[in-house]
Amino acid sequence: MRSFIVQEKSYGQFLRELLEKGGIHPVFQPILDVAEGKVYGYEILSRGMPPMESPLDLLAAARECGMQWEAERACRKAALEGIRRRDTGEGVRYFLNVSPWVLSDSRFRELFTPERLKPYGMSSDRIVLELTENLPVEDYGKLEESVAWFRKEGFSLALDDVGSGYSGLRTMAVCAPDFFKIDIEIVRGVAEDPYKKHVVRFLCSFAANVGAKIVAEGVENWEDMKALLELGVHFAQGYLFARPQKDPTPPPAHVMARLSAMYAELNEDDHIVGEGMRALVIKGTTAQKGQMSCEELEQLLRKNRTLDHLVVLDGDLPVGLITRQSFFLQTGGAFGYQLFQKRPLEEAAKKEFLTMPVFSPVSALAKLAMERRPDDLYDPVVVVDDRGCFLGTVTMKQIISRSTELEVERVRSCNPLSGLPGNNNIRKWIEDARKESLFTLIYCDLDRFKEYNDSHGFLKGDELINFTATILREGLDRLPEGSRLGHIGGDDFVLVCPGKVSSTALDAICAAFDRKKGLYFSREENAAGCYCATDRAGTVCSVPLVTLSLSVIEQDNLDPCAHPAVTAEKAASLKHAVKRITAAERRSAWLIDRRKAVSSGGTER
Repeated sequence: MRSFIVQEKSYGQFLRELLEKGGIHPVFQPILDVAEGKVYGYEILSRGMPPMESPLDLLAAARECGMQWEAERACRKAALEGIRRRDTGEGVRYFLNVSPWVLSDSRFRELFTPERLKPYGMSSDRIVLELTENLPVEDYGKLEESVAWFRKEGFSLALDDVGSGYSGLRTMAVCAPDFFKIDIEIVRGVAEDPYKKHVVRFLCSFAANVGAKIVAEGVENWEDMKALLELGVHFAQGYLFARPQKDPTPPPAHVMARLSAMYAELNEDDHIVGEGMRALVIKGTTAQKGQMSCEELEQLLRKNRTLDHLVVLDGDLPVGLITRQSFFLQTGGAFGYQLFQKRPLEEAAKKEFLTMPVFSPVSALAKLAMERRPDDLYDPVVVVDDRGCFLGTVTMKQIISRSTELEVERVRSCNPLSGLPGNNNIRKWIEDARKESLFTLIYCDLDRFKEYNDSHGFLKGDELINFTATILREGLDRLPEGSRLGHIGGDDFVLVCPGKVSSTALDAICAAFDRKKGLYFSREENAAGCYCATDRAGTVCSVPLVTLSLSVIEQDNLDPCAHPAVTAEKAASLKHAVKRITAAERRSAWLIDRRKAVSSGGTER
């Protein structure tokens, strides 16, 4: 800007020519609806020409030259032209950046109307005016009036950079936005910052209560995205998904697949029998704000002894919670009833109460419910939809009961011998893994285990199975982060790993098994390397010590449309080949189905 001030005349002339000759062009960055697994809309950003390519530099120069209105108008015109030429016709929304002072300007109302949008093939319900507060608001009265006018005309409003700059509480209250866009500095590193998590959780709860949506801006890594989903954010944009582009282009398919899998895992992992909180919701008793007095409520509670609580609504939004206990505590005593009887019931209601979206997992609900103040600990939880509209309530008795049921279901889904997740979990892992860009499936089983079980006894056989589970658990540390171990049954295990698995990790698992398995054989058996047993044909023979076979199959060699059972079956079919290796070499081994050259630690084919 120092250079600009020195060359004010030339910069002003350059800016004027840039605006007059259409030197501004739009770029589109997708905003994703994670819950639906699709693009919800696109934010349209403006780009100029060097040295004013950045919109910040462009608008700063425009302010210095007294051409801010002209610059913002040129940006909007370029955005609408971009929509007209490139709209896919899929009904997505477009987020257009507007300064509050522009929104308050009477000229903007004249130029930006539903009628003016028609030549661009656009209706007002597909436009979101995104308030960018890089300067303080000078006249909140004008802003409030303009917001009401644009909302009446069918436009939606978003508040940009919530949590930074001038996006303060007063602007939030005046605009009552439909979208809160969390600033990138709050989003960045949220996975590792407890304080940021509390901020995001508060904003999500607040947005749900006022019927708004939260959009996380500037998402750059999967760790932060997972944390945001856990906190209740379901709309996101950022470089993790796509950079701004000349055309409204959705993120790559593999990115959307990973995002959908992450969302499904977080929202289904606690729903073993497909339950969500929706199954627990009771509609319950409600009263509209201003339509019932405390005296009438007192009569209702005394008449209906089973009525435990009541939710106060303002339209469809919950604004208060009254429990039987809290009501009679307030209205009891010598003067309590006289003080409250003629007042509207909302004056006796709790204004702060726990609200949860219906898609929240029961485990998360239970945790938040138990973290409340002692006075509120046994209050029901108010359940809302994704717009913040009231659906019903869930009592603490229901939450505790369902949490217990889920724990039982979790135990049932695990193998009783090893305690590892069983077939249902494995099937889901494979389904989710198939959506990733790359994954590896490892089918693990013991060689000559039947003979060992018959000769050494079932108890020893169970000990050997648990020993195998321990070796594989320890081996997870060497596998890609996020790898999972499941127990199909008997001596069969499955590892589902994101990405490729190194030969070093496979060698280490095999070596650890062979090094420690001697504990399950006698000194003589270890010295001989075999023991006497009856084989499957009923013949007494010398049987080599048990070894571990790892059949490895990578996604590159899978039909992407194959059923998960087919995937597991293909991996299992490799075991016959790897068992020939273990039998010949009398050591644990692995085999990767690549049809390539032999590797030093095992075999590839």
